[in-house]
Amino acid sequence: MKIPLSPAQVLLLEGADAAGFANSQFTTDVTQLEPGHWQWNAWLDAQGRVLHFFALLRPRADALLAWLPLGEADAMRAALSRFVFRAKVTLDAPSGWVVHALDMHDLPRPPASGTIVEASGGYAFEQPGARIVCIAPAQPEDFDAAALDRWRRADIAAGLPLLDARLRGEFVPQALDLERVDAISFRKGCYPGQEIAARLHFRGGNKRVLRAFDITSSDAIPPPAPGTPILATDGTTAGHVLYGAAGAFLAVLHESTVEQSLHLASSPDAALSTMSVVE
Repeated sequence: MKIPLSPAQVLLLEGADAAGFANSQFTTDVTQLEPGHWQWNAWLDAQGRVLHFFALLRPRADALLAWLPLGEADAMRAALSRFVFRAKVTLDAPSGWVVHALDMHDLPRPPASGTIVEASGGYAFEQPGARIVCIAPAQPEDFDAAALDRWRRADIAAGLPLLDARLRGEFVPQALDLERVDAISFRKGCYPGQEIAARLHFRGGNKRVLRAFDITSSDAIPPPAPGTPILATDGTTAGHVLYGAAGAFLAVLHESTVEQSLHLASSPDAALSTMSVVE
């Protein structure tokens, strides 16, 4: 069964220099990404803070597709375009793409880990939790809000550091645990923010950590919005919500507060308990 979840924010990079250009900007070694494969990736600012987190697909040798689950593709396109110069690459953020959840039997063959398969005029690939996502051009549909919420909760359980536009430039890669999802290389050639990210990796200094939480409340409460403060017992800010779903959220916390009793500023009576991340 193919379930429409949401519009898809996608950025297309096409041309002879597409891979080289992406490699000079993004946090992984894109030159090692073979056609027909995908990987998590990020783009940092010059201060080493994460601007965008996305899945980067390579359907062809001269084409890449970035899917931003919570991001804004047109904002990324506009910012990236300032660095194209003479590179033989075009950037486009097309509208009219849709995110679908698929069952394995919806595909002629299931995608192996790290690979993509063509489906519905787009591309399907595996997500943590034995899920299959399809990103493809499609007519507007009635999106399944309940299915999207379940999908987002699975993202939280997997510890995927999806980045909302409201939190752009707030966190270093270590705070989002990008290394755990193979979304960063500290040894490849230069990219924006690489020196700062590498220094934190090799010398230490990051003081923030990623944590997933379950929410227990006697009253129904909406998912906490990105950026919602998380407070310690003394009222100080322990961290902020990255994104949420019904009964759960992913957050970035100051490492000194992870053992404290915490609560959401938006729902102070709701009880929070840490959730084990499923690889």
